Amino acid sequence: MSNEILGVQLEIIAQHSEGYFGDPSGFEELLYSTKTANSFLLVGKGGYDSKYSATAVFELTRRQAQDYLIGVKGEEEAYRILPKAAPKKAAKAPAKKAPAKKAPAKKTTTKKTTGSK
Repeated sequence: MSNEILGVQLEIIAQHSEGYFGDPSGFEELLYSTKTANSFLLVGKGGYDSKYSATAVFELTRRQAQDYLIGVKGEEEAYRILPKAAPKKAAKAPAKKAPAKKAPAKKTTTKKTTGSK
């Protein structure tokens, strides 16, 4: 699969095949990384009696690509090819200011007098 056909920059990061060349039930899968950080393409092609009797292209997320690699290569090899993504740091929300509390009104202890002496 050439870069010009799909219109994106591709790099093969893994290859898996079953069967032998010319085997009607044999197939080959190629995992490509794209220029986008967490986007991958899985391209499958094979014999007329395989699960890829016609060439198929699947877009995968990073997690899906890792799961695919674990299934065909094993966990250790999968994470060597495609390391786990570093956990994202949670964005710290700005601290909310508590509304200002009003001081309770003071009661006066002086007596009011009205009238004259």
